Amino acid sequence: MALRKYQQYKEVALSAGIKILDIYRGRDGEVVRFLFRGRVYVVNIKGFRGNMKPEEFVELLKKAV
Repeated sequence: MALRKYQQYKEVALSAGIKILDIYRGRDGEVVRFLFRGRVYVVNIKGFRGNMKPEEFVELLKKAV
């Protein structure tokens, strides 16, 4: 069930041109490694994906670029 929940985030990101490579969970947040326009980015997110909508998650990634 958890895989389906997080699959939404991956699909919305892919439709925005972001390919998520890895997501690491920490105590306080997550570290996301993704591919955007041919470059690999690593972003620290305070909080967790489960606490935000998929669209908000994608906006956070875009702002980090």
